[in-house]
Amino acid sequence: MPGYAGSGQAVLIRSGQQVFLFQQETGVVGKASIALLLERIPHAFASANGVSLQASFTNVNGTPADPGAFEIDLQTSDLDQDVQYCNASAWKPTTLNANFVGRVEISFYARYARVFVKSMTNSVYLTVLATTGSGGTRSGTG
Repeated sequence: MPGYAGSGQAVLIRSGQQVFLFQQETGVVGKASIALLLERIPHAFASANGVSLQASFTNVNGTPADPGAFEIDLQTSDLDQDVQYCNASAWKPTTLNANFVGRVEISFYARYARVFVKSMTNSVYLTVLATTGSGGTRSGTG
């Protein structure tokens, strides 16, 4: 599901599900992923949404590759319109593992979330996997 498809095209992701926001794509700098609509637990509207993002950088053959300096922003919005998204977290991992994989976990109250690739100095392929919690009762901190 690469690239933002436009207003009203968010993908519903239920508790415990995973969605690829980018799947071994190159040239994504300045591009947003498709938006996610995270399922809310019934009768728990005040609960935060939680999502983990795992990013990996590879070459064309799928071998781990150094992305150089980069910034990947998690953006959120209450409206699924491109101009409404704001940065919730700037992900600038200072340490990737030896295979150039990094992850972040975040909680937020917005209805929609997406990833925006702000910068990447090296030409590599990017995969970003979003995973929601496994269900159950969520606290206000996600």
